[in-house]
Parts: sequence; C-alpha cells; structure tokens
Amino acid sequence: MKFITILLCLISLLISSKKTFAEDLSVGFIYREPPEEAYYMFDWLVVDPDNFSWEKFDEKYYIKKKKAKLIAYVSLGEIEPYRNYYKDIKKDWILGENKAWKTYIADIRNKEYQKFLLERVISKLNRFDGIFFDTLDSYQSVLKKEEFKSYEDAEVEFIKEVKKRYPNKIILINRGFEIVDRLVGLVDGLVAESLFYGLDVKSMRYKPMKEEDTKWLLDKLNFVKSLGIKVIVIDYVEPKNKGLAKEVAKKIYEHGFIPYVTDKNLKTIGTSIYQLKPRKILMFYDSKLSDPAYSDIHRFYQTFIEYLGYVPVLYDIQKGLPERFLADEYAGILVKLSKVDDEKKFIDWIKQQIDNGIKVFFIDGFPVSEEFLEPLGIYYSGSTSIFDKFQVVYNKYDFFETEPDVKSIPIVNITNGQPVLKIKIKDKILVPFAITDWGGYALEGSFLREMGPNVLFVFDPVKVFRDVFKPDFPALDVTTENGRRILTAHIDGDAFFGVADFDPSKNLGEIIRDKILTRYKIPHTVSIIEGEISPQGLYPDKSKKLEDIARSIFALENIEPASHSFSHPFKWQKLEKLSEEGIFEEKKEKGYNLPIKNYHFSLEREIVGSVEYINRNLLTNGKKVKVFLWTGDCVPSEEAIKLTYKLGIYNVNGGDTTIDAKNPFFSLIGPMGLNREDYFQVYAPIQNENVYTNLWRDYYGYVNVIETFKLTDKPYRFKPISIYYHFYSGQKLASLKALYEVYDYALSQDVNPMFLSEYAQRVLEFRNTALCEDVRDNSLIIRGEGNLKTLRFDKDVKPDLSQSKGVVGFKVINSSTYISLDNSGDYKIILSDKEPKFYLIDSNGQVIEYKSEGNKVSFKLKSYIPLEFRVYNRNCRLEVNPKTFTNKVLKSVYEYKFQTEKEAHMEAYCN
Repeated sequence: MKFITILLCLISLLISSKKTFAEDLSVGFIYREPPEEAYYMFDWLVVDPDNFSWEKFDEKYYIKKKKAKLIAYVSLGEIEPYRNYYKDIKKDWILGENKAWKTYIADIRNKEYQKFLLERVISKLNRFDGIFFDTLDSYQSVLKKEEFKSYEDAEVEFIKEVKKRYPNKIILINRGFEIVDRLVGLVDGLVAESLFYGLDVKSMRYKPMKEEDTKWLLDKLNFVKSLGIKVIVIDYVEPKNKGLAKEVAKKIYEHGFIPYVTDKNLKTIGTSIYQLKPRKILMFYDSKLSDPAYSDIHRFYQTFIEYLGYVPVLYDIQKGLPERFLADEYAGILVKLSKVDDEKKFIDWIKQQIDNGIKVFFIDGFPVSEEFLEPLGIYYSGSTSIFDKFQVVYNKYDFFETEPDVKSIPIVNITNGQPVLKIKIKDKILVPFAITDWGGYALEGSFLREMGPNVLFVFDPVKVFRDVFKPDFPALDVTTENGRRILTAHIDGDAFFGVADFDPSKNLGEIIRDKILTRYKIPHTVSIIEGEISPQGLYPDKSKKLEDIARSIFALENIEPASHSFSHPFKWQKLEKLSEEGIFEEKKEKGYNLPIKNYHFSLEREIVGSVEYINRNLLTNGKKVKVFLWTGDCVPSEEAIKLTYKLGIYNVNGGDTTIDAKNPFFSLIGPMGLNREDYFQVYAPIQNENVYTNLWRDYYGYVNVIETFKLTDKPYRFKPISIYYHFYSGQKLASLKALYEVYDYALSQDVNPMFLSEYAQRVLEFRNTALCEDVRDNSLIIRGEGNLKTLRFDKDVKPDLSQSKGVVGFKVINSSTYISLDNSGDYKIILSDKEPKFYLIDSNGQVIEYKSEGNKVSFKLKSYIPLEFRVYNRNCRLEVNPKTFTNKVLKSVYEYKFQTEKEAHMEAYCN
C-alpha cells in the first residue's frame, strides 16, 4: 500500500510538472513594420496598425502561407497623441495624464468614447485576426478607489460588445487582473509585463525585477491560467544580450507561460519559444558612383555571402546610416566605400554595431583613425608606396586564382585576431588582410585583383567569409531539391516573328515549338514581346499568324506563360528618366527600345499592359502570366519592379553568371538577385546564348554553357542548371544543334525540373524563411512557406528522422549534406550519429505529402516528367503505388523508375 501511495505521488508530481510548461505557441509583439521572417517565426504576431501597411503586405504575393495570425494593438485605457484620430478626441473623454509615456488616460465609461473606438478605430481592423487591448489598468492612477468598479464594469461590457461584433477574432488583454475572471470565454489570452526582467519607469533602463514583485505577479498569472486563459509574459532585456533573452524566455516557459523577451520599444524581433538566428548582411554601396547592379560589392561578393546561407541587403550610403537596432536581424556588415560624407559619424556608428555583436568586414580600406583602429586592435604607422616591393611571409589559405598585389596601402598590424596575409616591405611586417573577433579587413589587392579584363580572387571567398562571419546554422539552398540539381528552362521572346534560314516557311516560334518544346517535355517558361506579335506592334500584317503560334505554345502542358514587355526596352532606367522629364518625344531618342509607331515609353504599358494583353488574347484553360522577364540591360528601377509585385507575378532576368573554361573565375558567378529597397529582382541563374555566341557571331557557341553548368556545380554547387535562350536560337541549324546538345547534357544529369516561377519563389523564400533556435531544447527550427525544401550542412551529418520534423531524407554532394524537407514549411532538425533505417536519397519530383507516424513513413512524389526516385532501406517493408515501375536494388539503395507515371506513393514499415 505504501509503495502504491508513493507511486501515485510520483505520477501526480510528473503530471503537475508537465502542466507547468506553457503551450507551444510562438507569440511576438513588433511595433514597426514587421520583417518578413516574423510572419513565419510567430504563431500570433501583435502589430501596431499605424505602423503596419496592408498595401505593402498585399504586394508580397509570394507570402501565401504565413504562420502568424496578425493581431492589432489598441490602447483601450489611454489615448496617444500621435494617433491619426487624436484630433477628433473630445476633452470630456480624458480623465488625466500619464506623464511617463506622454499619453492621456481615457474614460471608457463614456458611451460616446466607446462608440468612437468601435466605429473609428476597431471597425478599421477587419482584416486583422485579433485585437490586443492595452492599458486596461491605467485608470487606477487617476480615479478614486470607489470609482474603480464602475470603470471595470464598463471595460467588461465593452469587451463583450467587441466579441459580439467580432466573434472569430482573437482577443488579448494587457493585465486586467481585476476583471479577468469575468472575461472567461471572451478573451483568448492575458498579457503581463516584467515578470523577471523589466524597466525602471523613470530612467527606462533595463533591470531585474525584485523577488517580491515577481512572486506577486506569479500568483496573479497562475490564477489566470487556472481559468483556462493563455498567459503571455513580456519581459524586457537589452536587445544585444541574446543569451540572457534566451534564458529568460526559457524560464518564463518553464513557469507555464508563453514567453516574449524584447526591447523596451518593442521594435526588434524578440525571443518567444524561438529565437531568430540573424542571417542578413548589410552591404553598403554608393549611388553617387553607380547603380547597385554595377557596384563591386554586389557583383563580386554577394554570391558567396548567399552560398553560406546569409541574406545580402544592399544599402545606399547616400540615404544616411540606419538608425534602428540591427542585430536582431543582421549578422554582419560588408563595407566597401571609397569615402563617406561624415567620417566621425560613420566611425561611431560602426563601433556601435560591433558593440551590438554584428561582425564588420572592410574591403579595400577603412577609416584611418587611431581613435577608431586602436580599440579594434589595429595599429597604423603610415602608408606604403606604389614603388615598394613586397614579399609574402605568411598566407592562411592557399592562393586561389592569383597572388596578392598590394600597392599604396596603410601600414597596419594587429594585436588580436588571425592574419590571413603577412607581407614584408623594407624589413617591416605588414598585415594587409586579417580576420578578427569583430570581423576583419582586406586591404586593396589582398583579396581581389583586377587583371586585364578579369577580376580574380586571391583567396577562396567561401572559406574567407565562413571564417569571418562564422555561421552557426546550415544554409538554405536554391540549387537542389530532393538531392537532385534543379533544372529550369526559359525563353526570351526576341525574334519570335523571324523565319528559319533552313526553312523560310516556318516562323521561329514554330521552330522552337516543334523542335524543342514538344521534344523536351520539361517545364519551360516562355515569353513573347507584345510589340513583335500584336496588331499594335511592328508587324500588324503578320499578327494573326504570330498570335496563333503563341496560343499554340502557351496551350502546351509544359509551358508557363511570361511577358517580355511591350517594346523590349534596352535601357530601362534611361527610358524611364526621359519619360519622366517629358523630353523623350522632343528628342526622338532612338535605340533604347523597338521603334513602334506612335509609342512613347511607359512603365505601365511595358509591364501591366503587356501582361494584360497576353492574359486576354493568348491564354486559355485558366492559365495566366506568372513571370515578367526583363529585357535589354535588365536593370529596372525600384518602381518598375514594384509594378510586377502589384501584378503578383515573379520578375526574373539579369545577373552575369558566365564562368566558363576560358574564364573559370568566381567573379563571373552572379548572385541570386538584387534588392531595390523592399523589392527584389530575381536573376537568371545562368546567362543566355547571346553571351556564349559572342553576340550571335558563333551560332554554335551556346554549347559552351555546358562548361558553366559544370563550373557552377564543383567544387561548390552555386547554381541550378538553367537553360536560357531567345527564339532566334531556332534560326540556324548550328544554333539549333547547340540547343539539342545543351538539353541532352542537362537531362543526362541527376536533375529536378521545375518552372522558372517555382525557382523564383524559392529565391524569395531563401530571403524570408526564419531559421531559429528553440529555447526549450536548443534544436534548430525552420519556418517558411514550404517550397524551399533543401537545407545544406557543409559537413557530414545525419539527421535523426524519428526525432526531427519534416525531414524526408538526405544526400552527400561535394562533401556537403543536402537535407530534403517536406512541403509543410515547419521543420525541426535533430542530428544523429546513426544512419536512419529508411529515407529518401533523391528524386526528380517534388514532395507533395509526407507523414511519419510510429514505425510507418509515407510520402507522395510528383514530377513533371516520368518519375524517378531512390530510397535507402534497411529492413523495412516497402509498398509503392502504382506498380508500373522498374526496380533496382544495390545493397540498401532501392531505385524506382516509371515509364509514364509522374506521381507515386510510397509507404515504409520499419520495426
């Protein structure tokens, strides 16, 4: 009996201890325009509606499956003078003043004020999923105690009315302990601040809470929890102290509450049950010197930042320095500037970022100021001369594409950190390149060198940036899906109207349709230029035939429609400027676009008009234009890209990936794309045949793109395979032969074909997916849309599929482990030393369903071509449907190939 009693007590203790933990809900409060990661990181996200734009959110057409329910902040008990409705507030609605926050305490008992809140404030929040009522207890500072009850009664009645009008909205309240027991069934959660860490009201400094204050609040919160109401605790910690924030969030969680630890202004991405891993790298450029597309920082360095999993953000120094705290989102800063307007201000700002924990790396030079350099451990003693000869005495890495050539640089040494390069000049040892605990620097000629027409790296930039920024996370990867290299194909519409030299009876649209598109049934994104085929264009007499050909192409199952503009602008920004200045018509500028009669350039006509023309005249079976392919220089303005966002279509082209056997240099590998403020241009993964044929002089030249495919696959897989050309490649037998060889090579590789829009979606997800650490068990959490389904560890690892969430399989490529994920967009990664019994190795299809329950694993794959896949299987019973496959088994690797089926379902039963 005594044993049974002890056992029951132990069980009771276990049950009660489990109950103390909070619900597994990630909740955030961000009172600025939230970064895109926040829509995935949080399940509930409270925003200030005055700092949140639905118009901007709606432009983000690629956000289709956000995790966060958006909850609008409303101050119920106080009136804030900065609100746009403040001018309509009546004096008799105000009870007093909150001097600490410079607000006015409102009288919710006033029916007129209640009506104002309902009709002027809350009625505008229809699109939000919920409302967070703040300042419920502010009345206590101005009313007499005998008046408290009437005020509390009014609050309860008001919240009842809100719930009656909006029964499906989440309702949160801040404190309101006096009325919470009367709100059971009406509110979904209660928020309380400063349980373990808070603020000194007078100084607004961060401080630990007194033990007696914590105990008082704990008693209140436990009572609220006993009512069945969720409890959310906001604690305040200095934002740079991420370790403390994580500790506090875990402590709050273990007390049974949902945590959120943030800064005093609620402007940073704080820590809930997840803590975001900052992945952004701020990259300065100077718009006075060049467009960002032509800046060195973008052209030569961005690719390798992206490869490591970081998100480059180009920033114009002419805008001034960012004022807000950055270290919640940013891991590093790259500086390559010839000068800044206010050097002292810039130095102070850089020092602040370093103090906040952001790595800073200077390229080619840095401010020569002892006050700045000495605290960083750099000692300056003059400059070298261009006539000085130097000798390399130490290099951390092997020289990569060339050797250093340093001329006229500062003479510097370091007291801490790791020299990458040491040189000797006149018996003096210099360190022109070093990696330090705060980042590092590479003086001119020590990292990158111009040699004739080429730019060459002295050291491998992947190795350098890995050691500088020290990523503590795996990289999201847009080159590979389910263990196979992504394959895209897209065609610019140029010369659709032309005829083949070898068969003048056929337009080039027909040639490409009949010789390529129906022969290679992989997904293609195909565009036309409206001004080349429509009755309003250059060839109205040929229009009917050309439109019929276009319709026949767009009707094919493997074709995704795209626009290549109305008049094919050759210089987008030049035309836009002429148009804005109103001098285009007067000067009769020629050569900037196709000479279409009576047409004067308009961004709206080029983008919106051409898309509408295709949708209206050329498409059937519910198809719509999904992609706008930039023309000419492919350097559109922010406003031009914005128009594609408003249409909800992907914008692609640009970039200069042209590395080949003759010029095998990393500087010729372009990045994923370019941000212009909040808008992103996705680059073509690899350049088109115009480059490889030397501007159409060598008709067979496009075959050389195969070397680009190889060089962007090893030693690092930088790019997917991308077949990209124009309709004029159908003009010559030689150019057509080159296309055949390129397609045949691509399809001889292990590839996963997809539409260009699908690749573009993955690039955008690369930039906004949230990589987090779970504060409860330190595991890696990844939350996003669920289309970007590959994670790359640059080492040999094995995922524990039974403990992980959403992991389908893995494959080692180039000594890196590519982990395949399902399409849920919600992943937990746990690693193991042991090989799983069963997992997907690779496939040419996409995962559309995945389940792992007990000893059973099942998944469904869907491909655009006859399906192939391989699994690793150790003593599991396998079932595959349909049964029309050929099967090979080599040790524990099971290979399945279908002749015609593009979809299959597999189940594995593992004991």
